[in-house]
Amino acid sequence: MNREINHSIDAITLRQQAEQQLAAEPECVKATPSDEKRLIHELQVHQIELEMLNANLRHSQAELEQSWANYVDLYDFAPVGYLTITADDVILNANLTASKLLGVEREALINKILAQFIVADNQDMYYLQRKRKLQIEAGAPQAIEVNFIKANGVTFWARMEMNRMDGVKDVQLLRVVISDISQQKANDDYLRLAAVMFQSAQEGVMVTDSENRIELVNPAFTQLTGYSPAEVLGQVPTLPVAGRQDGAFYQSILAEVDSIGYWQGEIINRRKNGEIYPQVLNIRAVRNQHQKVTHYVSVFSDISLLNKALERLDYQANHDPLTGLPNRRLLFSRLQDCMVLCERRSQAAALLILGLDRFKDINEIFGHLVGDEILKKVAERLVERLSCVDTVAHLGGDEFVVLLKHLAHPLDAANVAADIIQALSEAFQLLVGTEVHIGVSIGISLCPEHGKNPEELLQRADTALYWAKEEGGCNYQYFSEQLTQAAVSRFSMEALLRKAIMNKELQVYYQPQVDIGSGAIVGAEALLRWPHPDKGMIPPCQFIPVAEAIGLIGEIGEWVLSETCRQGQQWLEAGLPPLKLAVNLSPYQFRNGDIASTVIAIVNETGFPAKYLELELTETAMMERESVVLLQLERLRALGVTVAIDDFGTGYSSLSYLKQFPLDILKIDKSFIEEVELREDDKQIVATIIVMAHTLHLKVLAEGVETEEQLNFLKAQGCDYYQGYYKSPAVTAKAFAGFFKESLN
Repeated sequence: MNREINHSIDAITLRQQAEQQLAAEPECVKATPSDEKRLIHELQVHQIELEMLNANLRHSQAELEQSWANYVDLYDFAPVGYLTITADDVILNANLTASKLLGVEREALINKILAQFIVADNQDMYYLQRKRKLQIEAGAPQAIEVNFIKANGVTFWARMEMNRMDGVKDVQLLRVVISDISQQKANDDYLRLAAVMFQSAQEGVMVTDSENRIELVNPAFTQLTGYSPAEVLGQVPTLPVAGRQDGAFYQSILAEVDSIGYWQGEIINRRKNGEIYPQVLNIRAVRNQHQKVTHYVSVFSDISLLNKALERLDYQANHDPLTGLPNRRLLFSRLQDCMVLCERRSQAAALLILGLDRFKDINEIFGHLVGDEILKKVAERLVERLSCVDTVAHLGGDEFVVLLKHLAHPLDAANVAADIIQALSEAFQLLVGTEVHIGVSIGISLCPEHGKNPEELLQRADTALYWAKEEGGCNYQYFSEQLTQAAVSRFSMEALLRKAIMNKELQVYYQPQVDIGSGAIVGAEALLRWPHPDKGMIPPCQFIPVAEAIGLIGEIGEWVLSETCRQGQQWLEAGLPPLKLAVNLSPYQFRNGDIASTVIAIVNETGFPAKYLELELTETAMMERESVVLLQLERLRALGVTVAIDDFGTGYSSLSYLKQFPLDILKIDKSFIEEVELREDDKQIVATIIVMAHTLHLKVLAEGVETEEQLNFLKAQGCDYYQGYYKSPAVTAKAFAGFFKESLN
């Protein structure tokens, strides 16, 4: 800026000198035209420069004026009051905010004494602070709280800061800053009142910081929980009672509080002495001006007595007063919920109505008091015998109801019915010293087949109960005659199977497995057979499902595995060439046992080499518990056992598990082989399976080969092995040994 001004002065001086020179020249000395033009040109150039410099000066002046205006605005309209006072407390200057706070026009404030705007009780403190500030060098201002009085007499609290500043000719001045803190003071009063409420509240109150560490508790907290402040301050609140609400539940509460600001509900908690109690809990988040959570406030109260009263009323409304069992109202509520779940999840359930036989006679002979005693004892026996059943209800009179949810098979209801009949056929010892026997008839209806609502389902079960009583009592009937007969057949099969195991009627047969390329027998599949002494050969499809339903399949499967290994070792010791013996494993053996340890124990006991043992499992068995199955298979492979996937194509048929699990052989289900020479789609499926298996480095065995055409097709597709009636059906161990020896010649 100074440089531009100097240039302007130089241009003016040069012009003046030129004019003076021209005027001083004698008349006889005349400038030439070229000299005049040159001088005129220079003057014009300097004139332009001068005008440009003047324009820059005007622009700079405008910027200075705008900056000053901005400073004045910031000063005048600052959120705090600014005043400049002398050492004698005379106001020299003030901004508009100070004028507004004191209630006096700014011009009227000038030359007034600041102390006249301070309440008398606070003036001594003000004078002392002003004196201290005049005696020390300028530094960080120290604040005091002063009660001001406006010109209209209204008082307000302000935060005052003073700092010394040097004036003209070493005159001492003070810069005073005041900010209204009336609202803060009001908040402080509110907090004092809140503190009194906090201390005297009957509800427990706990305040935690943003990290959920306890900062404050009230006396009611100690009274309700048993913990003193010293024991909990700085600690993180413990989770609600384990088994009632888990950590995920507690985290969901905090997440909801962070999301919407509060949570209210009932939880179960534990006092210091270990007593468990219910409480109503209300948690709210406290946020700062930036909406960041700074604290959580929890208010809770013990609702034990209230809950007990409500539970007592609810119990009386939903339970039979004589037996204590659920009454019709509660039964229908549970039955309605059950039917909704059955429809939503495609599940099954059963309703059993029990009618006591000869109960009417007992009432007439011994009286109603003895009849009530019988009903109580029946209820006790049912609850004890059916502890795992969801609902046992008493409808009134001699009628009881059992609701079976999550029914795996419709015939499972017959198992429960038979158990009830047996339980209630045992004698009842009465208080009068008399022993009585009663029987029970049971009607069974199924959900959803036999009813669309609870009333209809109950009516159908009642109809079935009538049929059971018509049959002479002490039996059960399904609403469907077909199901009743199926249940009877199943119980008959169960009895026969248990007897067969006891009498060692079950046998292991062996079906040859043949190498397609050479035609040589390279192995055999061990298959369970039941030659019944009276009924002949009972197919596995009839007794295997029963064995699975009654929990015998594990025992049977382990016996088959042990018998196969024993037989294989016996053949080796007899001089027969080694054969791969394949044994089927059921899903039950993976779900309910350590199959790898079982195999290790059996091969160690029998001496049969693990490398000649092949274990077959279905796709369903592998997919039910993938991690467990994978671990077991890896242990078996480490032992040297071959693993085959059985009935491929009938289950998941997924490439992912073929890659994931340690498999050696893939067996094509016989349903794809039966018409492979006739059906083009079966040909495509079989060919695809063989290519896919070979790509994954698996051998392929086709099951159910019965014709030469089927074998030729498999050979053309590169299938490795086959088994089926074309070579031989499953035969006894003795017959297989002879058949195998002949094939070696």
